[in-house]
Amino acid sequence: MEKTFSISPRILSHLGEDLIKSESIALLELVKNSYDACAKNCTVSFITEDNGTLKKIIVQDDGFGMDRDIIENVWLTIGTDNKYKNIKPNECGRIPLGEKGIGRLGVHKLGNKITLISKKQTSKEIQIDIDWTKLNQIESIEDFKIELIERENLTFEKTTGTKIIIDDLKTTWDRRQLRNVYRALTSLNSPFDENIDKFKVSIKSNRDDLFEGLPDFEEIKNAALYFGECTLEGNKVKNIKYEFKPWTSLSKIDSGRVKNTKEFKSIELEIVDIDEKKKIIPIDLNNYNIGSIDFQIMIFDRAPEIFNYVTGEKKTINTYLRENGGIRVYRDGVRVYNYGETDNDWLEIDIKRVGKLGGNVSNNIIIGAVKLNREQSTDLKEKTNREGFVEDSAYSAFSAAVRYALGLIVKERNYDKRRLTVLYKKHKVIEPVLSDLSEVIEIVENKVREPETKNELLKYLANINSQYKEVKEILIKSANAGLNLSVVIHEIEKLISQLTGSINRNDLKKAKDISLMLEKIIRGYSAMIKKSSIKKKLLSSIVEIALDNYEFRFSDHKIEIISNFKKSKLEAFFAEAESISVLTNLLDNSIYWLSYSRTENKKISVFITDHLSGYNSIIVSDNGPGFTIPTEIATNPFITGKPHNIGSGLGLHIANEMMKAMKGKLLFIDEYDIVFPNEIKTQKVNQAIIALCFPKEK
Repeated sequence: MEKTFSISPRILSHLGEDLIKSESIALLELVKNSYDACAKNCTVSFITEDNGTLKKIIVQDDGFGMDRDIIENVWLTIGTDNKYKNIKPNECGRIPLGEKGIGRLGVHKLGNKITLISKKQTSKEIQIDIDWTKLNQIESIEDFKIELIERENLTFEKTTGTKIIIDDLKTTWDRRQLRNVYRALTSLNSPFDENIDKFKVSIKSNRDDLFEGLPDFEEIKNAALYFGECTLEGNKVKNIKYEFKPWTSLSKIDSGRVKNTKEFKSIELEIVDIDEKKKIIPIDLNNYNIGSIDFQIMIFDRAPEIFNYVTGEKKTINTYLRENGGIRVYRDGVRVYNYGETDNDWLEIDIKRVGKLGGNVSNNIIIGAVKLNREQSTDLKEKTNREGFVEDSAYSAFSAAVRYALGLIVKERNYDKRRLTVLYKKHKVIEPVLSDLSEVIEIVENKVREPETKNELLKYLANINSQYKEVKEILIKSANAGLNLSVVIHEIEKLISQLTGSINRNDLKKAKDISLMLEKIIRGYSAMIKKSSIKKKLLSSIVEIALDNYEFRFSDHKIEIISNFKKSKLEAFFAEAESISVLTNLLDNSIYWLSYSRTENKKISVFITDHLSGYNSIIVSDNGPGFTIPTEIATNPFITGKPHNIGSGLGLHIANEMMKAMKGKLLFIDEYDIVFPNEIKTQKVNQAIIALCFPKEK
């Protein structure tokens, strides 16, 4: 007896939810469909409730649209090979971006209810309504009925196009998520592309403040110092140009510098094999259908002594680089996701940087674009889950070629960076021991010729490096009490001195007040050093203790505290002692920078909120000078922004480790990522913002 496969209705759910990783990728798939339909404009609208909760998403384009036949036989046919069979220019000269026929199921990732309205030039409008929740109520795919209506032109009166309304959203979107999706969608077009108006993605919302403060790219571009561009073909860098453009404010440096193709000695593509023989392997793109590769990059310098001279708004530029730094890939002007995202170091830029401080770049100081022609690059096949290319030999050649070109540009940048460093950088903050080990490793690699001896020495140094890191982590985790102890002793000494003076003056009321304050501080700090287990409690309880601990310091430094802890009823899972310690550390940093910067009308905000999805959070901010070092490295051990290295550089690292141990997060957030109360916004208590995110569920 012959049998056939049967398909469960749940397969539609799995294809939509499991193959597509994130909401950003799901929306990207719908936007790609607009591109394939020859649209010039695609608008993604986020509609929110009065309380800020996202209600629905609307994607609308002005493309060719669809008629009944296309919707029935293509759009509603999962896995159709319509585009795959037609990988050639369509009516508007574009090669289709979609190939697998499953991208449209991205709507399932986003919401339970979908309305699609489409209009082709030669037909009436077609509307279909899909309710994904019905999948759970049927046994056969044939029972999943979708109503298709042909109607008069209501949405597209004199035009063509497609409109998709996604309702009954599956996840709760917070402001931070929405702003991240905004960045992802606006990055669909390469910032270097002069023909960006051929296909434009616009993002809108019914709330004016939702995307407030997101920077203009021209402002960001003007903050870069080093620029490179090149074209890769076959086994060579066909054209290459490097340019150093110092800002006019960098008056100590005489001039910029330009280097063109003829001045580069080595333009043959090659890689060095990662083995002890350091074998050089040539790369030839002609062995694959990859075509010509255009590569453009701008590199920033965020060292404080140099970055202080930038003419743009520093916080805006830093935030943009933190969220958008990296090298992205574009094919026919549209982005190939997810190259260039913060969790995709596809060129191993950050890995290669280890042990070479100042020698290489990192993703958070570069913005780059790799451009491909879709018709010529057919050997670079996108994965089914839409997370980049299939990592085969063609991809290896492609990534190695780009990596080589990047190396040529970075080498030139290093020369100019050293020029600036000599002129401007007064001191360098580096981690002790590890930097020394890196120097020793470099000396062994360059000076020791005998292979066996070299390998043995490098092996020992690698073991020392690894063991040092393990010991360091153990010591750091136990160091927090020591960091706070000096503060405790200093505060108690000052209060005892005041207590003694009050008694000598027979000011018994003052003496009683100081005694009560001393008792409160001792009680608060004892709560901080006691061992505690993770339990669900009110966040206001730890805020109250931390603020009580520092009540005297706030008064002494004339700092006003703004907090909603007395009104908050939000609970979360945390260990009380560790959480008080972390919060105290942040308060200590705020006090230091407010005092150091001589800020007038000093203020610190401690705001309890549920605005960050999945967590209830305590957000600490102040009206001081903001962060003086890139936030990406602020939680690294021994990194401090305090002048003359007077800080240990351990506080934020320990705080970050403690939050992770409690299954929480320490986040550096933007002032627009959450909705601050007016009393915080109007008084500008949002310069350095750190969120302690505690899990709602265990």
